Amino acid sequence: MTSKTVDRLGTVALAFILAIIVWVVAQQQENPLQITVISDIPVQTRNLPDTLVPVESTSYPTVEVRVRAPRAILETITRNALNAYIDLNTAQAGRQEIQVQIDAEVPNVDILNISPSAVVVRLEKRISKEVPVVANIIDSPPFGYIADTTIITPTSVLVNGAESLVNSVRRAEVSIRLLDARSNVQITDFVSLRNSSGAIITGLNVEPRTVTITVPISQQQGVREESVRPRFEGQPAPNYIVTGVTADPATITLFGDPTVLDALPPFIETIPINIEGAVESIEERVPVIVPENVSVMAAQAVKIRIDIEPLSGSVTTTLHPIVQGLAPNLTITTISPESIDVLLLGPLPRLQNITADLDVQAVLQLSNLGPGVYTISPIMVLPESVVAQTILPEAVQVTIALKPTPTPTPTPTVTPTPNPPDLSGVFTNTLPLTSTSNITATAAP
Repeated sequence: MTSKTVDRLGTVALAFILAIIVWVVAQQQENPLQITVISDIPVQTRNLPDTLVPVESTSYPTVEVRVRAPRAILETITRNALNAYIDLNTAQAGRQEIQVQIDAEVPNVDILNISPSAVVVRLEKRISKEVPVVANIIDSPPFGYIADTTIITPTSVLVNGAESLVNSVRRAEVSIRLLDARSNVQITDFVSLRNSSGAIITGLNVEPRTVTITVPISQQQGVREESVRPRFEGQPAPNYIVTGVTADPATITLFGDPTVLDALPPFIETIPINIEGAVESIEERVPVIVPENVSVMAAQAVKIRIDIEPLSGSVTTTLHPIVQGLAPNLTITTISPESIDVLLLGPLPRLQNITADLDVQAVLQLSNLGPGVYTISPIMVLPESVVAQTILPEAVQVTIALKPTPTPTPTPTVTPTPNPPDLSGVFTNTLPLTSTSNITATAAP
């Protein structure tokens, strides 16, 4: 290769380098490097060994990162594009400082500074141990029933987590209530871990998380619980029925000779209550009937309620609309039709005593209406517990007109009347005058 060729290649290379420099300078002028600070970046952990676990109280502060990048990139970068983390691959049990590192999800970003640059980490050895499961029995069965030995499945659970927390666990507990329990009680529930003082411990893994508790319930000898069967005699008043009978309490506890108790039927009757002719519910306290050598726990009387309600029925009645609110200078010329039929639903005793246009009214409210023809829906005025099921027709046509102006009557001229002659001496016998009027009152339709 001749020296001339070498010089030519050197010139080409120099030109190429100068071209790159010119391009870079142009790019930097168009999209210059800038520096900004991105705050509130959360710190995550990576590569935590299976043999270690963070202490429950461990928390990491957010960090502030100072970055440099071309202006176009900085205009779009957010804190979600920067991942702050600590690598725990070489960490050990105890308290230690771990340097914070940043992964940028966008290219051409330089990390200039991280504040804080490190965080304090508290790690403990991960251990496991079995702890017994105990049942916390709340309340007691009712009188006459006893709770036998509790059955727990499984009898222990495996607790896993930080060494200090695991070592503080003394038992796994499940609570179960026996209030009003008259047969076996079984629940499946989550266990709660407790220390020696009974405080709940959290932040640990438990396997299995749920256990099954069974408490057998049996009845004591010489004690028996029986249902109360209320009795009544007679019938309510006509058109009334019995809708329900309840006893309070619904069951009573008996104690006495076991042989006598075993021979009892599954219910105990009360003294009968007389409901003959009743028109309302009856509530009385009456004794129960028990055989000799058997006693009733607590009071022997039971409160019995017999609900009595009227039968429901229907009746059709004809009503004449009643006008209300018509201005004094107006008059009704026509109402078409003049009557409406109404189907009423309600208690039969009340329906049988209803008087049309008195107890039930169809009101036409004409307030603020002037002369003209209107279609008005009547407003029904009904007794309590009665409803209008059907109204035929649903509306009536009312024609309203002005009252005619009365014609003035001329005042008559009064002519003096001469005094009559004195005839007292002419008639010697006088008869009294008698006036009789017959008045006939006709009810308006």
